[in-house]
Amino acid sequence: MPRIKELGKKLDVLADQIDAVMKPAETEERDLTVEETTKIEELEKQADEIQAAMEKQRKADDIMRRQIERRKSTNEPIIEIPRLGLHQESRSLDIPAHILRMKNLRGFSSPEDAFISGHWCLATLFGRQESRLWLDRNGFEHLTQIGSDNVKGGYLVPEQFNAAIIDLREQYGTFRRKADVAPMASDTATWPKRLTGLTVYWVGEETAITASDMTYGQVQLNARKLAALCKISSDLAEDAIVDISQRVATEIAYAFAVKEDQCGFLGTGASTYGGIVGLISACTTATATTVTAATGNTAFSTLDLADFEAMVGKLPEYPGIRAEWYISKAGWAASMMRLADAGGGVTAAEIEGRRQLMFLGFPVNLVQCMNTTLTAQTSAYGIAYFGDLAMAATLGDRRGIRMESSTERYFEYDQLAVKGTERFDIVVHSVGDTSNAGAMVMLAMPGS
Repeated sequence: MPRIKELGKKLDVLADQIDAVMKPAETEERDLTVEETTKIEELEKQADEIQAAMEKQRKADDIMRRQIERRKSTNEPIIEIPRLGLHQESRSLDIPAHILRMKNLRGFSSPEDAFISGHWCLATLFGRQESRLWLDRNGFEHLTQIGSDNVKGGYLVPEQFNAAIIDLREQYGTFRRKADVAPMASDTATWPKRLTGLTVYWVGEETAITASDMTYGQVQLNARKLAALCKISSDLAEDAIVDISQRVATEIAYAFAVKEDQCGFLGTGASTYGGIVGLISACTTATATTVTAATGNTAFSTLDLADFEAMVGKLPEYPGIRAEWYISKAGWAASMMRLADAGGGVTAAEIEGRRQLMFLGFPVNLVQCMNTTLTAQTSAYGIAYFGDLAMAATLGDRRGIRMESSTERYFEYDQLAVKGTERFDIVVHSVGDTSNAGAMVMLAMPGS
């Protein structure tokens, strides 16, 4: 067993250390000194603790083996999957055959990852002993305590489960998927942004070349803590291992993605958005980056091609810019889809592995938190955006998902509370100013 082997290696190291302390006395044919005796006693105490842990692990393994034999007599055959695990040594995982045949997994790259994540959920969030034994037996660490109470303790998410949440969060969340994501090694971080490039000059014969420098600014990121809470029934069937991992991953990922989009697109700096100033506020301040629709075009249904073409024309042609549209689905259907249908139909293209809508030759991203009002609205901002979000904004990622659970919050409903937290920040930094448009252009409705 991987864990017993690891403990055995530690025991061998301690035995070598004890021999090293004893060797001088044996060579010199003398008694041990007080210091040597104290050191040996300390090492032996550690060795005794390791031996006790090995014995405990052997008993747990025996229980698990007997349990597997019981399952074999009543369930489908178990298939062993070779795997390179935590301790970097080859081992096999016991995966029921019907799990391996599962299709249409949400977020997980394989039934195996979903099965591992399901056992982790059942062990750490629901306290199921059999899943703890399965994880221990297969060498997966699962109990990283944050609090002092096991019921309310926090647990670091395993890589299989974290990968699923990240995949789902990026699938649901447009802002994280399209913005420049910067890893944060501390609660605060600075990230460089390009301000100006080099200048070229005509040079005459025997004339010195005028030097110029690229200039950079700094984006200040401050990690903010976001939490999501969901309820899960405590009455779980044995076959719910994969289902529970998908359910928790989907609920937590979707909640994070929605809030990140709200902060990135709608943030006003208020506490509702964690103090984050999003695109709508930044572009409203940078008046040169705003395109106002023609007079009378106060609803999605009255916007015309000239309004959207003005946005395309206003966006600077920065080197490497990858411009895309950002609009709500309701707004897209009443404006872009209507105009495209009139011109011959809606088009789509395969972009980054996704089937993506196109308008005026550029990809369309549907952002559900954006403006969806279909009736007339005057002086309304954030109707649509056009530009490169990766150039305009940075999402600072401080740490991944951390999970906590409680059996007390929804005790009367026989449900468990599962909470996920993450730490991030969003800074919109390059949308222009009152004189020049930036990497993102915003459409606004006219006053009448």
